[in-house]
Amino acid sequence: MHKQASNERNAICDRCGFRYKFYNLKKEWTGLMVCDGCWEPRHPQDFLKVPNPEKAPEWTRPRPTDVEVGPTYIDSSVGVQETTKPAGHNNGDL
Repeated sequence: MHKQASNERNAICDRCGFRYKFYNLKKEWTGLMVCDGCWEPRHPQDFLKVPNPEKAPEWTRPRPTDVEVGPTYIDSSVGVQETTKPAGHNNGDL
């Protein structure tokens, strides 16, 4: 029986599912074995380094705590529905 070389075997693209020869597939940065049409390079934004935030100098004062100030008066009519009839006469003339 004829023995095939490992790179001559058929393989399936992990992304599109089509069958290719093993030597036509590439390993992507995600770890998938994909064909040339499905292969995407890693985005350059993945390689950016974020700088560390600067620490405040030791001689600065800490930020003061927030003080909440409530209303200085309470209106007794807030939320009360008026139940009186409107004043005036309406004789059907609008």
